[in-house]
Amino acid sequence: MSNIYLRLPTSRCQFFRNRDPKHVLAKDEPLVFSVYTHEHFILRHYIANTTEQSRSLDPQCFSHQQWRNMMAGRHPNGGTSILLRDNQNYLSFDEVQRIFGYRDYNKSEDMDYICIRLPYEVEVVDVVKQVTSTWNLTKEGVWQLKAALNNEFKRSLIEWAMSTFDYCISNNRIICRKHVAMLERFLMRYGIDPTEQEKNNMRRVIDRWFATEHKNFKAYSCADMQFIDESEHTVSFERIEWE
Repeated sequence: MSNIYLRLPTSRCQFFRNRDPKHVLAKDEPLVFSVYTHEHFILRHYIANTTEQSRSLDPQCFSHQQWRNMMAGRHPNGGTSILLRDNQNYLSFDEVQRIFGYRDYNKSEDMDYICIRLPYEVEVVDVVKQVTSTWNLTKEGVWQLKAALNNEFKRSLIEWAMSTFDYCISNNRIICRKHVAMLERFLMRYGIDPTEQEKNNMRRVIDRWFATEHKNFKAYSCADMQFIDESEHTVSFERIEWE
């Protein structure tokens, strides 16, 4: 089976590798999407054989063959060795830049490449073709998949925040948990480096959601929802836990 290697922020890579607590993915283990997911749909519709296209390269995503070349210290398209390295170790973002010949010093510590499993075969104009190590995402596919993965990360973060809120007001008590404590638990659960920059980034995601999209979920302001039936009664909290 062939893979691709997609450039993402390090926090996103750590999130997807740790999404299944029963099987944490090693860096060289591929992330596999169910055939029923939007991500798998993108993979099926936006991959092509790079040998049938131009030899131009996009550092946002590498094919399996291009990655193997770089693991050996060679240019993605092959050739003589550029960088002496141990091909048993996963490529760092800094090494990819050095081999590729492009340097972005401001992002060296914040970016990584995640391994993603490609479909075994795809249908191209009524012809079924087997996917090999030279297949890669098109530029449109790279953009689509990055957006989908980023949205999945944000959705999980918002669900974590809302689930934390529900938990803190359940079982007849209120737990006054700090915002930063909620974020630190999320980082710990998904193996994300707990940097202040990452905490601030996630805090802004949640704040934007509460300021915009969350207003569409304020069902408690609806008069129909506030109506109290004769069979209902009010129960007060028995105790409150303060932090």
